[in-house]
Amino acid sequence: MNNARRHGQSWPRRAFRAISTTAPCAAPERQSGMDSTLLKGIDVSHFQGRIDWPKVAQQGIAFAYAKASEGSGVTDAMFGANYQGMRAAGIARGAYHFLHADVDAGQQARHFLSVLGAPEAGDLPPMLDVETACGMPCAAIDSCALEWLTEVQKALGCTPLIYSSLSFWNSNLAGCAALCAYPLWIAEYTTAAAPVVPHGVSGYTIWQHAQTGTLDGIAGAVDLDLFNGSAEALAQLGRPAA
Repeated sequence: MNNARRHGQSWPRRAFRAISTTAPCAAPERQSGMDSTLLKGIDVSHFQGRIDWPKVAQQGIAFAYAKASEGSGVTDAMFGANYQGMRAAGIARGAYHFLHADVDAGQQARHFLSVLGAPEAGDLPPMLDVETACGMPCAAIDSCALEWLTEVQKALGCTPLIYSSLSFWNSNLAGCAALCAYPLWIAEYTTAAAPVVPHGVSGYTIWQHAQTGTLDGIAGAVDLDLFNGSAEALAQLGRPAA
């Protein structure tokens, strides 16, 4: 997620019921080699301001994630409006947390859960945004991320996704086999038809392929994402494990 826009604090910020899988997004960065059948999504925060979600839905956006929280005490100012607006517009919705690797992971998980509230039927699993070291060594980053993921998974009964860039993952997270087992949301801006998968990971679930996309209903740039699967697979993501 675009570091310059993602986050209002001292650290850089970084976030499915299908409406239409055929209508094009207004996304100049999208390359012709990409699979046009993949479900389109976006991730947003207060940096996008107030969003016209019905207008966004009309452009074929099947899913969206909104930033809910950061660290142990920051709540995104637009989370409530975004989360309600997604659902009202018929867009499958999810929420994400921006990790501070130098802050207690349990406190961060509990803060995120308090902001999220009780999930509703059809909600997507949460996502953990891991893209800054906060001056911590790899082992500390890995441990913090894994503790957050474990606590949130236990509380919600579904498996969270983990977001990172290719370079950050390979430099900081690739050595942790437990993190490699979580569904991956990879940020990689390339002209290729698919992203490069980081070391230790067998595949990806969501690909953030652009960070300066444009859509009617959103002022300024927005991150653009693709789900690597069908609408049915997307709907299964948020369901509790049997």
